[in-house]
Amino acid sequence: MKIIIGLFFLYSLKLISSDYIFDSRGSSEQKTLKFQDNSKFIHITTNGLWVDSKGNYGNEICYGSVEIAGENQKLDILCEIIDQEGIVFKVSRKRNSLVGGGVGINTYIEVPEKYKFLKEKKCTYAVTQLNTDFFYKQKCKFD
Repeated sequence: MKIIIGLFFLYSLKLISSDYIFDSRGSSEQKTLKFQDNSKFIHITTNGLWVDSKGNYGNEICYGSVEIAGENQKLDILCEIIDQEGIVFKVSRKRNSLVGGGVGINTYIEVPEKYKFLKEKKCTYAVTQLNTDFFYKQKCKFD
């Protein structure tokens, strides 16, 4: 009987824990250097609006670079995210994937008290690009 109660308790904890979802959409400004081998180095600035699974929303601005060689794309950007209360946090987004979108890792590098549950958290994200616009979805697992 104790085993059954223990398993039920563990299962209940699993149900209480929830994932953190962060959705963002926006556009980018890109400045490109093209090389003879058709590779590219792109300086990128993005501006977007976001919402999360806790009811927060705001805007974000990101700066970084994209390197393209053939069909492969390497992205490395840093973002400042501001919520509806003016609270600021910072993240790093890295991705190695095919041109046009893919999956990467978002790392929370500076978080205020309100977002302390995300401190140093690494979360998986997916992004799709349409010309200079982007659609971003991130999911953080909490066990």
